[in-house]
Amino acid sequence: MRSLTRIPAGLLAGVVLVASCAPAPDTPVHAAAPSAPPEVATVTVAPAPPPPPPPPTGIATPIAGDPDGAALAEARLVAHDCEDADRARQELVRRRIEQMRAEVVAEWRDWLARPCEDPSRWAGSHHARPPQIRMGAAGTGTGQGYGAGDGRLGLSGIGEGGTGRGEGIGLGSIGTFGHGAGGARRATSASGTNNQVAGVDEADIVKHDGTYVYLAANGALRIFEALEPRALSVTKLPGEVRHMLVDGDRAAVFLAEGGRGTRGGRGGARCTYGYDCTFSGDGSHTRVLVLDVADREHPRVARELALTGSLVAARRIGGAVHLVVADRDTPEPSYARVPDDLPGCSTDQAGVLAKFQALVRDNEQQIRDADPGYPVLTEHGAARRLCDALATPLSDGVAFTTVVSFDLRDERAPATTATVQSRPGAVFASEDALYLAVRHERGRSAAPWYRAFSDAREVSDIHKFEIGGTPDATRYVGSGVVPGHVLNQFAMDEWYGYLRVATTTGRVPSPEVESTLSVLGTSREGNLVRVGAVTHIAPGEDIRAVRFDGDRGYVVTFKKTDPLFVLDLADPAAPRIEGELKIPGFSTYLHRLDATHLLSIGFDAQDRGSFAYFDGLLLQLFDVSNPTEPRLLHKAILGTRGSSSEAATDHLAFNFFEARGLLAIPVTECEGGGDGRFGDRLTFSGLAVFDVSVERGFRRLGGVDHGERGASCRAWWSKASSVVKRSIVMDDLVFSIASDRMKVQRLGHLGADVADLSLTL
Repeated sequence: MRSLTRIPAGLLAGVVLVASCAPAPDTPVHAAAPSAPPEVATVTVAPAPPPPPPPPTGIATPIAGDPDGAALAEARLVAHDCEDADRARQELVRRRIEQMRAEVVAEWRDWLARPCEDPSRWAGSHHARPPQIRMGAAGTGTGQGYGAGDGRLGLSGIGEGGTGRGEGIGLGSIGTFGHGAGGARRATSASGTNNQVAGVDEADIVKHDGTYVYLAANGALRIFEALEPRALSVTKLPGEVRHMLVDGDRAAVFLAEGGRGTRGGRGGARCTYGYDCTFSGDGSHTRVLVLDVADREHPRVARELALTGSLVAARRIGGAVHLVVADRDTPEPSYARVPDDLPGCSTDQAGVLAKFQALVRDNEQQIRDADPGYPVLTEHGAARRLCDALATPLSDGVAFTTVVSFDLRDERAPATTATVQSRPGAVFASEDALYLAVRHERGRSAAPWYRAFSDAREVSDIHKFEIGGTPDATRYVGSGVVPGHVLNQFAMDEWYGYLRVATTTGRVPSPEVESTLSVLGTSREGNLVRVGAVTHIAPGEDIRAVRFDGDRGYVVTFKKTDPLFVLDLADPAAPRIEGELKIPGFSTYLHRLDATHLLSIGFDAQDRGSFAYFDGLLLQLFDVSNPTEPRLLHKAILGTRGSSSEAATDHLAFNFFEARGLLAIPVTECEGGGDGRFGDRLTFSGLAVFDVSVERGFRRLGGVDHGERGASCRAWWSKASSVVKRSIVMDDLVFSIASDRMKVQRLGHLGADVADLSLTL
């Protein structure tokens, strides 16, 4: 049964006219804003069909050719105590110093081998301006010495420092400017955070409770009255404000401090769509401030935690907050192999030797200073080293990933942690489990690799942790291995204890690229076993979007066209492809409209034979009521190449308000592009608002214009961005949130500001 639409009588004729003039479903629609937006229809959603029956439980028999639970013990994390951790850390530092010494000795020998009688050999030499270079392969051999000796630099033992490490924290200056609250009204309906899983709240820059809007950005927590939009308080916070979670009268704000690295290939941006970035930290430290906001004019700090790692993800289940933080997964600092003031030629070899010796001492100190040991959690003035870590069988250097769980409501309850000696990865969380997908690529070196996957060139570890509504539930459960890598968190989903994972091995344009759908069950040993799989999905194409919905899965792949695959996952041991639809363009995010319809955002494409150019933003509405024959019902194209939206690669910017059939998305709309050319005319930058229904498709109601400042028509599809970052629909108000301001307008009068609130200090 389709959604029923109740339309005021005065609008009936106009709506019939719009419907009768609508183009055929396969005709591109440039959704232009009407000059007089119609009133929004009230939508009554039809009752959902009954949920599918649960699958058989306890399936743990691996698919043919895969290792069983016992063999997967090589993937299971191994516990190390703090003494083991200290020994391993000291050994690592020792090896690094030995490697550094060998490299500097090699440069010293090279300098000695260059004769002074041929000064032209030194012209423009790297010795004249020694570069700062990263650690490379260690040099070998003894070489020629100066005076007595064997060519060594004559430095004695390496030595080992202490293993302790303390972290001091303090609140610093946290000032709040109040503006008077009064009696605030509560909204009757409002859109919320676009969470992947019901009951699992995801951290974001904006939250609301129907009465107040909370915004964490630009160095402060701001609280606004919602229905009479005005700032109630601005609480300045130390560090870079990242995200937050709100529950009742408590707000947890996550701050980043320091950091020298980049985040997954996108500078400081959080990786949400892993096509051109990796899920990683950025070298910063994380400070968590829990604020009591019962008095919205004067929030106060109730709790503080400091972590040496940088924030990767955060979830809230009830009153329990679960963080994933990464330590030391950024590139190691470089060191010099040649003294800065090394002469091109000199007879004072003793003086030059002294310079090399000083360089080795400086480098050694740098290596020791750069090694902070294991992750540290500090609270109430006490630092706790998280050295009871779980080690992975594949070498991940010195990176650590920690799940930290704490009670948002009770600051006296201690935090619970589980630390893994591993790089971070994509994070998926259900109400009782958190999964970490860590990608590994096999190189040519003799680095460790799984015997059971000896033929695989790319795999992902899947680590499972138990979490829940209380922090003390957090613990490591087990691990498994799947081929390829995940695109983002939506490539994973849990259903009745089975984890479904969609992965791609390789990447377009490689002819060997292909995708796999794996279903993992839990063995008696606690490891994750592949009990079912669909292999060789769309050879030559890679995954661009995934969504799971109960016993169904939806996968979008692309090279020139967009195949939408519908998968039957009712039997975990026998997943299969039920249907396929090939259409131009591709989706980057799929959203469940109802049990039989999907809503998507992505990009149009122009087929050029052996490849395709991406083009304008693409909205689509699919009918999947018959899984063997999925159909495209409606689509709308916004602008041309270079048009972009934060919602294309960050689901938190995609705001579909189901109760009213409204879609609000950030849009940078450009015209004049095509055939590989970016558009050169910016026609709109702001928040676009649509009425969406199965019957009518997409009706653009208007938008909240933020002007040309900061907008660009040069956005690449996998790094989509826009000036507007988030939105809220609350009663008849639309909140459009950019980096510098929040504009509020009424649905019936889009284009006229009710409020324009600055977000700068």
